[in-house]
Amino acid sequence: MKTTRTILIIVTAVVALSYITGHGYIWGGLVETYARGWNNSNIDDIEFRDLRTLSASDSASPWIAKNSWGLEFTEDELAWHEEYMSASFLVLQGDTLLFEEYWQGHDYTTVTNSFSACKSIVALAIGLAVTDKKVNVTDQLADYLPRFEGEGGRGLTVQQALQMRSHIPFGEDYANPFGFMAKAYYRKDMQELLEPFRVPETPGSKWKYEGGNTMLLGELIAGLDEGSLSHWVEKRLLEPMGAQHDAFWGLDAPDGEGGIERCFAAYYSTSRDFARFGKLINHRGNWNGKQLIDSTFMTEMVTPIAEMTSECDAEHYGYQIWLGETESGMPFSCMEGLRGQMVIAVPDLDVVVVRTGYDKDKRKDGPLPSDILRVLNMGLRLVNL
Repeated sequence: MKTTRTILIIVTAVVALSYITGHGYIWGGLVETYARGWNNSNIDDIEFRDLRTLSASDSASPWIAKNSWGLEFTEDELAWHEEYMSASFLVLQGDTLLFEEYWQGHDYTTVTNSFSACKSIVALAIGLAVTDKKVNVTDQLADYLPRFEGEGGRGLTVQQALQMRSHIPFGEDYANPFGFMAKAYYRKDMQELLEPFRVPETPGSKWKYEGGNTMLLGELIAGLDEGSLSHWVEKRLLEPMGAQHDAFWGLDAPDGEGGIERCFAAYYSTSRDFARFGKLINHRGNWNGKQLIDSTFMTEMVTPIAEMTSECDAEHYGYQIWLGETESGMPFSCMEGLRGQMVIAVPDLDVVVVRTGYDKDKRKDGPLPSDILRVLNMGLRLVNL
């Protein structure tokens, strides 16, 4: 009895201390992850989120479905899908859905977490603001977020934040429960978390993947007083693109209490509607003849950093999006997330490949996540391209 009482006192003290020191979010994170058998957040965690709804289009437009009879994965490909717990795999060309497969109880109506794939959606929202001439990517970030004036920003531009060249040491370790990204994903008040960070040195010469850059871009959009980030995406993208299902963005507090989007992750959508972003990217912001986003911005978005500036030699990244080439030398872009969420766009073929799942191969193929080329090659082989 005495031992039990001592344990309870210790546990109570630890829990109390965690809340006093601002780490009470850890307990909610444990419920979302380890209590469900995961060592990190996963694509089916929507039940734990405060959400903002992005409504389906009033003119929902389904993809043209083509009979995929005879299109099959190889044994090695099926083994890979099983090992990494794929949930969906789609291949589209133009407006035609050439191939579609689901696992893990998912189907075409299931919404899943994009994780970092939605960083590219934030870039598209910046593109909308550029289209409206409310933002210029060559402007200093301080023009929109005054705390970055002078030595606080050291000339950091919107474009450098888009390209992950801010040099701000946010940290990107999701596994560290005390790290910046765990706090950003699980705790309340993201703005309070973001506020202290400043640019420590002249920015621009180094590329480093940091979700904090995306959070700054989300703050910029919110500061334009034209509605929330979700509002921009819903009205200016999902509506004209004919999204068939509601999407959702996870917030740091209930919508009615002024919650803001966890814009570096936590965008929930169906795989079919994720594909719409790939088509938009393939067509440089044009959707069936209507230019939704400035074409110059869209071209810059998928241009390697090293081709836009002599300051940095990164060739694998654009504006919040991964870049590479197919085995035959065709350029592609990839919206990519923590668990291997991918929307791969190949403009020369007008092809989009979507993969969602519960895990991925953590290895790299050069600077790119190794699964990107695997998924792309799989998709192209399936439809004989």
